[in-house]
Amino acid sequence: MRDYAAEYEKRVAFIRDLVQKAGARGIVFGNSGGKDSALVGILCKAACSDTVGILMPCESKRNFGMDLDDGNEVAKQFQIETR
Repeated sequence: MRDYAAEYEKRVAFIRDLVQKAGARGIVFGNSGGKDSALVGILCKAACSDTVGILMPCESKRNFGMDLDDGNEVAKQFQIETR
């Protein structure tokens, strides 16, 4: 069985190391409101407090509002700045 806490810590450490090696002061990621970008945002925020999610929901008229709401909700819950 997988040790999800250890997997989480490995990924956060990997991102933190990349940011440090790049000499970056923060992380900017695309927040589409989907599951993948939610996970990326959560991991990035855990690795670096200066994380910004650029809201970029799907262009589909059917999902645009839901995706935007979902992206904002995840950002709010994990205290990720959005633009």
